[in-house]
Amino acid sequence: MTRISIDLSAIPAQVTGVGRYATEMLAELVPMASFQALEMFGICKDGDSDRFVSRIPGLQTLSVVPSNRVARLGYEQFGLRVALRRNRIDLHHGIHYTLPGGRGQKSVVTIHDATMIEHPEWHERSKVLFFGAMIARAAKLADGLIFPSQDAANAFLRHFDTRAEMRVIPHGVSAERFGNVGEGSDEKVLARLGVQGRFFMFCGTLEPRKNLGRLLAAFNNVRNDGATLVIAGLAGWRGNSVAPILDDLSRSSSVKTLGYVSDSDLGVLFRNAVACLYPSLEEGFGLPGLEAMSQGCLLVTSAGTAMAEYAQGTAVFVDPLSVESITAALIRVSRGGTDLDSLAINGRSVAASMTWTRSAQGHLDLYRSILGI
Repeated sequence: MTRISIDLSAIPAQVTGVGRYATEMLAELVPMASFQALEMFGICKDGDSDRFVSRIPGLQTLSVVPSNRVARLGYEQFGLRVALRRNRIDLHHGIHYTLPGGRGQKSVVTIHDATMIEHPEWHERSKVLFFGAMIARAAKLADGLIFPSQDAANAFLRHFDTRAEMRVIPHGVSAERFGNVGEGSDEKVLARLGVQGRFFMFCGTLEPRKNLGRLLAAFNNVRNDGATLVIAGLAGWRGNSVAPILDDLSRSSSVKTLGYVSDSDLGVLFRNAVACLYPSLEEGFGLPGLEAMSQGCLLVTSAGTAMAEYAQGTAVFVDPLSVESITAALIRVSRGGTDLDSLAINGRSVAASMTWTRSAQGHLDLYRSILGI
């Protein structure tokens, strides 16, 4: 049988973004691959296999990667190729910008975005240097490149030429992951979370490109209407840059920060929010926006970005660089109306068509094309 490996070693226990993409897509891909006589192996950190096997039935694992971050990155560049050869891997998929050092089996790399090249000020300096070099190497050496949006692919092509086979394969969403209306009573969940009355929500990592500074400034302009802004997500690099205005709004009870929340709690928040606010400056895909749409939540997001690719005709769009534009959108959404109801209904329909099954099939098609099978 043909053997394919996929690198899961950088995925943390609290799954977001890339981790969600890897686990949800693989859960669909593994049975598809098995049906076509392809074996899928997850490359894991030492002792980390169980949590992936429990999430992805049928996945085989190779626990060969050191747990320490620096050691992990070093092993990928200098030791992983040997392990792949020893286990007779025919194609390796680096799911987070990177591929092993040296020559060997066929390779595919997912390039989530090019912001580390186009906007290095949004990232840690060490990540800019490392991942910028890895993207350049993938452009030169990979047999296949996957992008979650055309916007991400276009950004890559502004900087690199490549011989690789390029595919735009959008992410998917599983609405069932968030639970169903009435399960455990939404009202009880909201009370447990300390969320009362009308509220908007933001979901995502607190970091510069999420544009929280302008979002909070816009919300400050309309906070007298009695609504709350609920922020769900982990603090990222320079997440404290918005601390002053966030603290001020928190003291006035206008903003509530929840940190990381479970899938079921996130579903309750999406279903009951006035809207999901996601005016990010740039994303490779912007998965929280699609997740909100899957729960019938009206999305307010950025025009001219990857989010606009999947949300066209289903969202309220803003200029993410303009506090005035975001403020106007908040005022419009607060007033409500049948036109906004229609957007939310259309959003749920679009989200229902964007499945992880479809994403997995796109990955499988690329693997087979590169392997010539």
